[in-house]
This record gives sequence, C-alpha cells and structure tokens, in this order.
Amino acid sequence: MAQVATAVRHNGQRASESSRVPHVPGPGRRRQLPLVAIGVLLVVGCALGFADASLHLGTREEVLAVAQPVAAGQVLTGADLRAVKVSTGSGLAVVAVGAEGSVVGRRAAVALLPGSLLTAAEVGSAPAVGAGSDVVAVGLKPGGYPPALVPGDRVEVVPVPSSGSTTGSVAAGSPVDATVLSVEGAPVGSGAPTVLSLEVAARDAGEVAALAAAGQASVVEMGAGS
Repeated sequence: MAQVATAVRHNGQRASESSRVPHVPGPGRRRQLPLVAIGVLLVVGCALGFADASLHLGTREEVLAVAQPVAAGQVLTGADLRAVKVSTGSGLAVVAVGAEGSVVGRRAAVALLPGSLLTAAEVGSAPAVGAGSDVVAVGLKPGGYPPALVPGDRVEVVPVPSSGSTTGSVAAGSPVDATVLSVEGAPVGSGAPTVLSLEVAARDAGEVAALAAAGQASVVEMGAGS
C-alpha cells in the first residue's frame, strides 16, 4: 500500500512531514552563554563580599565612653565612665574597658561630653599630688637648702627668722614635712633663687607659702629613718 505523506503548513506553504529540517542553535545563542556565566560569578562574588563585610561589622568590643560632663583638668573617676560596645576598626584610639585602670585617676586633657567615646589623646598625665595635698613653690638662696636635692626627696621646711624680725613674726612655727617634686636652678651669676616645688599637706600649705613669701623658710633634707 502506498505511503501518503502528511502535509503541514509552514508560513502559508505546504510541506511534507518528511522534509522537516532539525533546528540548530544559531551563533547568537552561543555568544550569550559566556555572559550568563559571568553574571553568575558576579552574583556569587558580591554575596561573598557582603558576607565578609557582615562578619567584620559584627565584631564588636567593649570600650569606655563618657558618662557625665568632665571639665578639662578634672581627675577622672570610675563614675565618669561607662562601658559601650562598638565595632572594631572604627579608626579611633578608643580605650578598652579592660584598660580602665590606666585612665582613672588621671586628668582630662580636654572637656569631655557625655556619650562620647574616650580616646587616649583626651587623657592627660596623673595629678602631681594626691587628695589632701597641695604644691607650694619656695624660692631659696644658696645655703637655704641642700644643693643635691632631687625630686622625691623628703624634707622639712623650717621657719628661720630673718635679721631684725620681731617676736610673733611669721617664722614662729613648727617644721613642716614636705616632698620635693621639682628643683629649678637659677642661672649661674643671676643672683636669682632656686625654686623648689614642694608637696605639703593641705593644712600646712598656707604656712609654707607665708614663710616663702617672707624669705623665712629653710629646707632640711630628712634622713632615711626619719
């Protein structure tokens, strides 16, 4: 029996089913494949970069922040500071909570505002004297003090009546214990006195200052067993 080809229409033309040509992708489709691969790589790269940034931003540490207003020159206390968490890599030389002991007891180099992060540059040196003590400058001429005095030496400020002083003068008093903080020598041949900065008890500061102003103070170095 004769085989009859089934006719179909293609764009208005008739053709036999046996004359169909297999479809072969053109060159345009092949050129799109590398672009798709590049797009996939870009997406993956962006995702990895975002994940890495998230991990770094998620790393936080506890640092010190200012809890209440602090004036420049004020001695920092624990009540002036509080702990906060910030992201590492902030670029600031912040003070970690674990280093609180290195800043408490030191003076603020600048005025500090509540809520601001405490940085190393905002903290000055420790105060020269502790609570209950004052610093008094005493100018002495040669013979009024041991020439080998250095900071840290323990001395006594002894009242010495000046020539022509009367009973009841400033020099009528008891020796005052003191510690040498600094010695500023006078230029040779200037005739100016050497200035000693002395740490004394706050209750004795006025007496020592009065003796120094009247030129009736002499300094005696105390022995190791005194």
